[in-house]
Amino acid sequence: MTFPMPGGKWQVSTGGGSIPVWSRDGRELYYVSADNKLMAVEIEAGVKFEAGVPHPLFDVRPGVGFDVSKYGNFLIPTPAEQSASAPITVVLNWQARLKK
Repeated sequence: MTFPMPGGKWQVSTGGGSIPVWSRDGRELYYVSADNKLMAVEIEAGVKFEAGVPHPLFDVRPGVGFDVSKYGNFLIPTPAEQSASAPITVVLNWQARLKK
């Protein structure tokens, strides 16, 4: 939709999508498709609005947001790998040891 004055609306996705994020230069729009793929669409805005054909970049986890850095890198939270936890040592009566 045009901004700040109301005007036309243009559908960019071919199958719906969510979490739209503009590239920092405003030439691409990224969104997550219904089948959880991060999509990119080239945009030519000006006097006339034109959107290219959306193309998938990679799969993303459902419901996860993202952002794009000014260098074009994607910032996407990912779950940390679980590793074996270190054993815990509990020292009882530690105050008595301080008196020695």
